Amino acid sequence: MLEEPCYDNDASSNYSLSTYISVNAAKGLQEITKSNLGPKGTFKILVSGSGEIKLTKNGNTLLKEMQIQNPVASLIARSISAQNYFSGDGTTSIVLILGELFRNIEKYLEKGIHPQILREGLNIGRRQLEKWLPTYGFHMKEKKKSLIKMATAFFCTKLKKENSQAVAKIIVDAILTIRRKNEIFDINLIEIMQMDNRTEIESRFVKGIILDHGARHPDMPKILHNCFILICNVNLEYEKTEINSVFLIDSSDKREKLFAREREVVDKKINKIIQLKRFVCKNENKGFVVINQKGIDNISLDILCREGILGIRRAKRKNMERLSLLCNAIPINSLQDIGPDILGFAGLVYEQTIGEEKYTFIENVSNPFSGTILIRGNNSFLRKHTEDVIRDGLKVVKLCFDDTKYLPGGGIIEKKGNEHLFKYAEKFSGGKKFGIIALAESLLIIPRVLNENEGKNCYQTKQKNNNKFNNENKEKDKDFDGKNKIIFDCLTSKKQIFNSVCIVASQILQIDEILLGRGMH
Repeated sequence: MLEEPCYDNDASSNYSLSTYISVNAAKGLQEITKSNLGPKGTFKILVSGSGEIKLTKNGNTLLKEMQIQNPVASLIARSISAQNYFSGDGTTSIVLILGELFRNIEKYLEKGIHPQILREGLNIGRRQLEKWLPTYGFHMKEKKKSLIKMATAFFCTKLKKENSQAVAKIIVDAILTIRRKNEIFDINLIEIMQMDNRTEIESRFVKGIILDHGARHPDMPKILHNCFILICNVNLEYEKTEINSVFLIDSSDKREKLFAREREVVDKKINKIIQLKRFVCKNENKGFVVINQKGIDNISLDILCREGILGIRRAKRKNMERLSLLCNAIPINSLQDIGPDILGFAGLVYEQTIGEEKYTFIENVSNPFSGTILIRGNNSFLRKHTEDVIRDGLKVVKLCFDDTKYLPGGGIIEKKGNEHLFKYAEKFSGGKKFGIIALAESLLIIPRVLNENEGKNCYQTKQKNNNKFNNENKEKDKDFDGKNKIIFDCLTSKKQIFNSVCIVASQILQIDEILLGRGMH
């Protein structure tokens, strides 16, 4: 928890006081998060007031859930959270670079350089970095292998090393499954589901959908091949009236007739489903599955079971929408005119029971532009952590898939950016030059912290591994064969990191006074 600032009523020192409060806020956030960076970064435990705990090294989670009292630090945390929403990565890097940037700015403020002039220098440096980054990128010949290498580099900083490559392959398979040529694909088409299991190594990507419930009849088939899928939103049980109604019955015979008539209405619906099943299946070895958003009573389930039909009731609406997309089925709200044209198709439908929970797997679908990532683990903490990492990883891999180039990671791009900005700053004079230099010096915090967290002189080792890359890519946009053992990074994500640092720093440098508000909502 950051220290709450001391407010001074001396109007003559308000501007400088607010500036130094901002500097200390950025440095305080940097000290908290610097040990989390990289594959050797440590974890933090967040403890709520009720005693709940969360184990994480995700910078975005820390900024959102820490108790921050310093108003400028709170502003920084909220501003940086947009980076994670956009790209899923880079929050910790922004905090570190921003903290180091304010350390450098503090030196120039003490020398009397006006903050507005430093802001102009920062914006000049930001625009130059944005132009320079694509020139240092490289192409990859094999798209899938490149994405797996980049995703592995990302997951190595979040998960155990032995699991990172397996999860990276799952994410890349998921992205390549939902993409369509010349169309913008939505990563929300990928559902993430947790399942209790011994090890997380058994996590996998299912080109289909997993329902978190099974059939409600014990004798229904557990596995079906080459299935027709009927998706409906129809009451296959006794349906209550929408308004209050009263029936006056003066004899038991009339009561029995009323019950029989109610049963007849439901049986007509069930018989239409059975007739459709007999028509499309005939004597072939095919299955039939009914997935209903509303209820199916026990008598109807028994009738469906005798016909070898798998009936699933109370399906969630989001699953119904994805099922219609995956299986090429047309959802219906009435059984009046049903026919084979409304049915979907799936190659395999089976039920799996884990403990007391039942799951229905629908795989080998006819239109696999969606899917489900199945997360397995032996405790809820591990599964929740893996789910959060996978959600961020989907955003990162999607951005990398859209990019035409990749960047070397592991602090290499920050070192090269530092050298480029120093050369570029020589073209300027006055305070703007110092703004560019402050930005250039702040970039070196990334390789420095990576070095500290690994506890060895790892930066020089990574530099040697990238010498061959530097020699072979002197020409602009030259293809890269991917044989060099370097760490890959996302061009769009890195560009967004540098932009966020400069924009947040510029906003904070414009603060000239911190006042106590009243009645703000």
